Amino acid sequence: MNENALFQVVLFSFILNKVYLRDFPRIMKKLFLSAALWGSTLLTGYLLASTNTAYFFQQQSIDIKGLVLSNGKPLAGSTVSLVELGLTASSENNGQFVFSKVPLGNYTLIVQHAGMKAYQLKVIPGQDVKIELEENTIAIDDVQVIGQRSKVKGATSTFISRQAIEHLQATSIAEVLQLLPGQAIYNPSFSQINTPLIRQGGSSPTGTTHDSKSRSVASLGTSIIVNGAQLSNNADMQAVNTASGGVLSSFGNASGRGTDLRQLTADNVESIEVIRGIPSVEYGDLTSGVIDVKTKAAVQPLQAKFRLNPTLKQGWVGQGFAVGKDQGALFVDVDYTYAANNQIQTSESYKRFNTSLQYTNTLGANRNLYTNTTLAFGGYYDDSKIDPDLTVNQVINQSENYDLRFSTNGRWNLDKRFARNINYVLSAQLGFQNGFQQMMNNGSLFAVSNALVDGTYEVDFLPSSYLQQIYIKGKPLNLQARLSDNFYFSTGAARHAITVGGTYTLDKNFGQGKYFAGDMPPKNNSGLGFRPRRFEDIPALNQLAFYAEDKLAVDVFGRSLDIVAGLRYDWMQPFRDDAKNAFSPRINASYELFKDFSIHGGYGWSAKAPSLIYMYPDPVYLDVFSLSHYKQDPAERLALVTTRVFDAQNQNLEMAKSKKREVGVDYKKFSISVYDERIANGLDMYQYYNFTNVPIYTVATQQPGQRPELSEVVKDSLYVTDYRVPSNNVNIVNRGIEFDFDFGKVKPLRTSFTLNGAYAYTKSFDNNPFVYARRMPNQPYNKLGVYEGRGKEYTRFLTTLRAIHQIPELRLLITLTAQTIWTDKDKYLNYTSRPYAVMDIVEGGAGEERMLSEQEIAAISETSGLFLPVAESYYRTESWKPLWLFNTKVTKEFGKNYGFSFYVNNITNNRPYQRSKRNPDQLEKRNIPIFFGSELSIKF
Repeated sequence: MNENALFQVVLFSFILNKVYLRDFPRIMKKLFLSAALWGSTLLTGYLLASTNTAYFFQQQSIDIKGLVLSNGKPLAGSTVSLVELGLTASSENNGQFVFSKVPLGNYTLIVQHAGMKAYQLKVIPGQDVKIELEENTIAIDDVQVIGQRSKVKGATSTFISRQAIEHLQATSIAEVLQLLPGQAIYNPSFSQINTPLIRQGGSSPTGTTHDSKSRSVASLGTSIIVNGAQLSNNADMQAVNTASGGVLSSFGNASGRGTDLRQLTADNVESIEVIRGIPSVEYGDLTSGVIDVKTKAAVQPLQAKFRLNPTLKQGWVGQGFAVGKDQGALFVDVDYTYAANNQIQTSESYKRFNTSLQYTNTLGANRNLYTNTTLAFGGYYDDSKIDPDLTVNQVINQSENYDLRFSTNGRWNLDKRFARNINYVLSAQLGFQNGFQQMMNNGSLFAVSNALVDGTYEVDFLPSSYLQQIYIKGKPLNLQARLSDNFYFSTGAARHAITVGGTYTLDKNFGQGKYFAGDMPPKNNSGLGFRPRRFEDIPALNQLAFYAEDKLAVDVFGRSLDIVAGLRYDWMQPFRDDAKNAFSPRINASYELFKDFSIHGGYGWSAKAPSLIYMYPDPVYLDVFSLSHYKQDPAERLALVTTRVFDAQNQNLEMAKSKKREVGVDYKKFSISVYDERIANGLDMYQYYNFTNVPIYTVATQQPGQRPELSEVVKDSLYVTDYRVPSNNVNIVNRGIEFDFDFGKVKPLRTSFTLNGAYAYTKSFDNNPFVYARRMPNQPYNKLGVYEGRGKEYTRFLTTLRAIHQIPELRLLITLTAQTIWTDKDKYLNYTSRPYAVMDIVEGGAGEERMLSEQEIAAISETSGLFLPVAESYYRTESWKPLWLFNTKVTKEFGKNYGFSFYVNNITNNRPYQRSKRNPDQLEKRNIPIFFGSELSIKF
């Protein structure tokens, strides 16, 4: 290498480290990024400098051919991946596959087939390979019934096979995530939405132990992909009133909070890949992880499953058909689930109905076009009927949703120099959402305005008792199109697998919107009124994305170095004045230091567009009485309500962005990863204060049977209101250590042992300040205190030991699980009593802070409205003793056609009472209650 090229490489690497990675922890920077970025640049610079153009395009290449068999017979439809080049092929009817014109070098082949155990081997070009796949059943040794450590384009991930899902007896995708390192085991629950959380300390699937803000940000930023199509709830608007309740409603909804995993059955799933680390730039509209689901698509016998546990009844039937010779396969399945957490009182229940058809085929004269098409329909009924013990309130909360999904994805093997594989995804998702809230308003008189503009209006008093009913009807539509091109070349000894592509996404809600029944509008208790709103009037969300990625493989000092580096550009609302964009560079690398021992690491950014409910929140309607003059005689009554309308839309709302960093080591079946993930501008509905003048009228005189005469003196009253506006308010820091150890099988015991877990730390706090002031007797209410943004931090160290006992000849599989939470702590942050600034309550003064000096802060007395008493418990760290949980799962097959499984969680019923450190006078019953379930499987 000449000195000039070397100087340029060193200078470029120095700039990358200093400018972009200034705050990167020293050990992670030194161990990975400096080496990877500098090394790849040095290597590429050297190879480009020493390789002429002719050699660049005229390389020696050769084919890799193979044959896939099962029980000695050719196996068609197997997916064969050439890892280093990112290529994929399918085996033909004769079981053969080929990768043409592959550069010389060593490669890794991974062969997968529905219901078969994945097979991996090393090959070299020119080698003809023969691969015998085994059925992944408990009748063979080493069946895969736990999550397997994986690398998707260098990203830390976990692969979960169909057999693992079946042994888990999962009723939804949410339960499958318990196989990830550091995930706590919980009993299945359909009583509330289940949203995904990856690498979140102190979290549970139903949000019972995690603050709602960070949970919403994390789940909204998790990408759920089914058969290549990303599920989207960006157009979900099922919130009653964003001004008063944010994205929430009394019925179950996931608006602004990601995908509800209860809707996805696990029985038709072939495999799940969960990416926890830095994903490839092909993945977008995310800030957390990726859950990539592939459903069953091959020819399979008719199978029926029946599942029962104390809260659930479920039935599933599925079969894969051969359409005809060379006509592909069609898989059809139906699922029905009924769940009620309280079997004695079933006023609250959840029902799910799913059915899907998936067609796969390989087309073309050369059988070079693989296509997979899915049509799925689902119905989800979250019901809360009138509680027989509370009939006076007449409370009903219902959510009835239907979902129609169509997607088609394919791979066209053109085998051209710059178009080896063309991959495409086209999808459409249409939802029909029906939310309903009902309650009886009793005991107080009220008047409600329906005005849509500022003004003072005469309104009628509502009855003292009336039935309030709110309907919310949404029709969210999501359209996606993705196209990518894969090709490869060599520069000297280095092989490059290039991926370039683009994505277009549209999200739009065509729903009728929110409205109330009859002429009885909902009563407001906070001054923030409800108004009907048509969702179809809300603009669509359009997104464009472009990405390019290089997967580089080369031997350095006789050991393999693999680098995946790419750049993604996301463009939200393109060609508009309110357009937003984000650049997301990502890199993963691994280097084999010794045989079977390698180091790996990654760094990357990603971005998530705000969903429509954050982009276009409800207008704020403040309704305040200017006069409330009620008489028994309707002719003598008069109610005047002043309405003030505020625009809650935030023009400065940005795409949420995350930054991930990771480093780790791998030795055979042992892996350790250290990660640091940050989201500095997560989406939230922030409590905002505003001030406005309201006219106050008084009655001068009134004659019997007539309306009152008003005084000519009208006073203005300065009114303080608070409502929610969307903002990039949430700041989250996730740090931790994950490990996954597979100790292999102890053959005399016929038992395999695995240990995984994580030490996880999560800190979440508000970027915006906490604003408040108490109303105190004999004190003017003319200032609001501005306090530090509040938050919370969690620390948890959790390990899961599994013993997998298998007797293949008896078709018996037993798994014993011991999960230990060694450390479990949480602490409140920034709960201060004195403000650092004040906001003067004057019209037009909203948001204008006046900083206080140290002397002014110290002078605030404890009797002042600006002093917020904070209980001593908020300054104490909650800390719990270690907790043990023992579970067992048993699967027994009777021949090839019948199977029976059962499981018991917390088999020892260990639920100790432990004294709280934060509140020593309180005892808490810890651990999940004992829980059990069974499953019967029949193959015809």
